[in-house]
Formats: sequence, C-alpha cells, structure tokens
Amino acid sequence: MTSRRDIRTGVAVFFGGATYDSAARIYRPTPLIASGLAGVRPYWTTRFEDRDFLAGLTADRKLGAVMSVHITNDSERRIALGGPTGGFKSRPLQLELWVWHYARTAVIEDAQADLDDLLDAIVARIHGDRTLGGTVVEAGESQRGIQVATGAVPQAEPGTPPTVRQEAVISFDATVYPQA
Repeated sequence: MTSRRDIRTGVAVFFGGATYDSAARIYRPTPLIASGLAGVRPYWTTRFEDRDFLAGLTADRKLGAVMSVHITNDSERRIALGGPTGGFKSRPLQLELWVWHYARTAVIEDAQADLDDLLDAIVARIHGDRTLGGTVVEAGESQRGIQVATGAVPQAEPGTPPTVRQEAVISFDATVYPQA
C-alpha cells in the first residue's frame, strides 16, 4: 500500500526534482527553476532561510520561492472484488502545495507578477501529468478542480531594495487505488 510518506515524497520529487539535499532537507534543483521555484520540502519546516528562496537560481534573479507539501485529508474506501479480502481501495487525498515567495525588488508589483507566473507554471505542471510522476492516479480531476489562493497582501520589509514576502496555496484532490 502507498503510505502517506510515499505520497508526500512523490509529490515533492515531482515538483522538486530527484536530487535530495539531506542537509537542507529539500529537493532541488526543481523542474520549475526557470519560473523561480528553488526547492520543495515534503514536510513543513519552522522557517526557511532567505538563501533557500534563491538557491540554484541564476545569480541575477532576485525573486524566488520554496514549497512544502501538505496532506490535509486522507480517506479510503474498499472496493470489493473477488472475495472477502480481494479488490482495491479508493483512497482520495486532499493535497496542498504551500508556496512562499521572496523578492528583493523596489517594485512590489514585480514580486506579485513573479508569484503569479510561478503559480501558473505549477498548475501547468499538474495539467501536464495528472499522475504527478506516477505518485497518484489522478490529481486535480475531482469536481473541486485545482484551487489557487494567495495569502494576505505582500509584506515589504525595509531595505534597499526592500524584501517582499508573500505566500500562496494550491489545493486539489488526488486519488490512489492501492490493492485491498
């Protein structure tokens, strides 16, 4: 049976790439590095360091993001086939991709536009492979679809240029069908 750890790690690898930095506990370089996604963690951390947001990005890029995978709901229902223990289980999951964006830019609107472009790239990656690299059978295919929500207004910290921080969440349902 596919464990929660397997699913979480599979999603992190799909978005973060196959290379795991065990010291930083993050997958990078990501397939979305050109869009500013510097790394993906399968689990939460208490705080990302500023350097995490730009790690591996081109030296002139001052806008970057990191992501964590969160499983908000996990249920299963047995689909009986061929006797008392045969069959499969339908296991729908609710997944959230938390994205934290960091920018060193004098124009806050540039940071917002960069986050919009990254969110579009993440959704396009889901559209390109609804199995998330074989981790699930279908992602974003439920009636709920794929939902994108941004947090509060961007927070600008003083400096030259200022540091702009913002966050977003991409949520969707995904389903696996482990053998019963």
